[in-house]
Amino acid sequence: MSTTDSRALPDDGRAEIRIMSADADAADRIWEKTATALGYAGQPRRRDTRESHGVRLYAVVEAPDRPLPGQVDAAETSISHLSAGPRITVDELAVHCSAAAVWLSQLARAAETPDTPVELADDIEAMRREASTLRDRAKRLHSVARIIEGDVPLATGFQRGDGWGAAALDTDRDDYGGPAVIPTANQLLLLADSARYSDTTVTYPSGMAGVPNSLLKSWESKTAQQRRAAERAAAIAKEVLRIACERCGATEGEHCRTNTGRAAEQAHTSRQRDAEANVDVRIGWIGDNPVAVPGA
Repeated sequence: MSTTDSRALPDDGRAEIRIMSADADAADRIWEKTATALGYAGQPRRRDTRESHGVRLYAVVEAPDRPLPGQVDAAETSISHLSAGPRITVDELAVHCSAAAVWLSQLARAAETPDTPVELADDIEAMRREASTLRDRAKRLHSVARIIEGDVPLATGFQRGDGWGAAALDTDRDDYGGPAVIPTANQLLLLADSARYSDTTVTYPSGMAGVPNSLLKSWESKTAQQRRAAERAAAIAKEVLRIACERCGATEGEHCRTNTGRAAEQAHTSRQRDAEANVDVRIGWIGDNPVAVPGA
């Protein structure tokens, strides 16, 4: 089985080609056809996959005559232009942070002589500080990307012996730093540092090889889960005001009241419960399932 995709990179007249196949010969054939179609004569970067005969091919090619899809609008959810695939890679994150640092540094330099004379020293210094922070972030993400690609050896466990990746499946995580099927970036950097003093090491792809693919595809960060939980809470708050309260008699659009007549932000339990049930049925929420809330 093989997959291939290419896309235009925003604003720079280039296109990105990525090909991955368990069959190296098939990948080469696909590469030849794709590169020929784009008029590219160079050689791709080549990296082995987990499969014994698999390969990944990658290159950025000049494609000035092709449309360059970029940022569509200012919405936080407008992110499709940031990555070659459906989800952004850590390597792409690192490069984007680096590019943002360059952009801020250039803005700071341009702000030294604005069209209308005005002293912007504080703003210029702030932009330069933020650019420096982004450069540090890019370096950190680059280190994590190298680990994920398998370029950096990792310790097989944490200091007290807790495993990670496939070795942490079906184990309890008692506290932070313990068993982690999906390691955090901090843990990966710690494991890379610990590998220098370990007799036995493993690469990230090898350590994660036994983790079910269904878990890897369904995983979301804590930040995404917290955002979705907040979206659910906001939807419930709106739903509360759409239904009547059998406890105090508050009607649609009215807040619940105490038995002395004071308005309260907190709804009575029965009204809150009904609102939660209505929202959860509408969005398909099950327990801590991180689902999107339409219109949130």
